[in-house]
Amino acid sequence: MPNYKDPSVFNQRINDGNFDTIHLPGQITPFSGIYKCVNCGFEVVSESGKPFPPQFSCANHSHRWPNQYGQVRWRLVAAAIHILNNA
Repeated sequence: MPNYKDPSVFNQRINDGNFDTIHLPGQITPFSGIYKCVNCGFEVVSESGKPFPPQFSCANHSHRWPNQYGQVRWRLVAAAIHILNNA
């Protein structure tokens, strides 16, 4: 779970289905932000337009041995909001 100090800098999006969508390793990231593996809890940062990290991106899902967690499946936890011209 992401940690933060100042809750006023976050917006809660209860009805935003983008936080419910499950993504596979290697798919193109739709939104920059923090993603969590729904099976093991490992978190990564992934940028919009770039592929999600591969299956063996954490020790829980190493390609060298079977694991108890199942396949890597990424879900958005915290979306980055890019603000232009905020001078």
